[in-house]
Amino acid sequence: MLTSKKIHVTFLLILTFFTSNAQDASFSQPFSNQLYLNPAYVGHPKHQRLQFSYRNQWLVSESPFMTYGISYDKYFIEQNSGLGINIVNDMQSLGALNNLNANLLYSYTFKIAYNFQVRGGIQAGGVFKSQNTQNLIFPDMVNEEGDIVGSPGFSGKSNFVPDFAAGILAEWDYLYGGLSVHHLSESKISGNGENNIVLSRKYTAQIGAAFNLYKRYLFRKSLIISPNIIYQQQLDIKQISLGLYLRHYNLESGLWLKERIGFRNHTLAFLLGYHNEKFSFAYSYDFSIFENNFRGLKTSSHEVTFAMFFEYKKRSRKKTRTINSPVF
Repeated sequence: MLTSKKIHVTFLLILTFFTSNAQDASFSQPFSNQLYLNPAYVGHPKHQRLQFSYRNQWLVSESPFMTYGISYDKYFIEQNSGLGINIVNDMQSLGALNNLNANLLYSYTFKIAYNFQVRGGIQAGGVFKSQNTQNLIFPDMVNEEGDIVGSPGFSGKSNFVPDFAAGILAEWDYLYGGLSVHHLSESKISGNGENNIVLSRKYTAQIGAAFNLYKRYLFRKSLIISPNIIYQQQLDIKQISLGLYLRHYNLESGLWLKERIGFRNHTLAFLLGYHNEKFSFAYSYDFSIFENNFRGLKTSSHEVTFAMFFEYKKRSRKKTRTINSPVF
């Protein structure tokens, strides 16, 4: 038997998907999946990276939003180029709704001066959207006793469309910033005429810095503080994020405050992580504060990121610099 609360939550999640079908999934900690943030990040001069990300959102519901990510990238020092692959799957309503993004990425670094460099990146791939109505429960399928007596009035469907993105990053001394545009082609997902649903372009602008508070002390481990600002817009959804990272020895902590402009949605995200030369691990927890709640539904999320680093077999004598950003 299903309670009215369960039906309400399930139906609410379904409505949320169909009204935001052309919007991208997001991560609590943007730098935990750099290739998803900006294709220009592909290629790390110091090591190859294999990274896994997992996000579980709206835990109190029986149909949480779950996002999985896996990426691999490598830098070719002699060619000043980076290559990589990034796959992100956004699953909703226990697999009833899926949004899979798979892309190949390439970047090239222009070294302007010893402390100034610019990196451009592109990505090409596709988006696969699918619906499995067997896992969906609509209000008209449930009788007064709460028993399921019907089935969905429509069948599931799937669609694949090509997708492209481009980005640029710049670093000068301790400052860095970047711009990126995703879904350049705005491919049509479904619909006809005026009811078309397309992959709407997503614009991202970022700026940050990394300061060593112990720079004057020769024999003390670095204490890095890194403030960041990220602005993103897709359709009418505009969000500004203010972040602060603190790194000392092999430990890193982070705090993000995110404001969805016009929607009056405030989100706080906390991160704790560990990293060394072989791997890194980060856990973050975030919760949203809605002005009038969100139909009584709490929106806390958990996110875990794990990355493994592999040294390059042949070391080049060519000097390289890494675009500053939080470790994860």
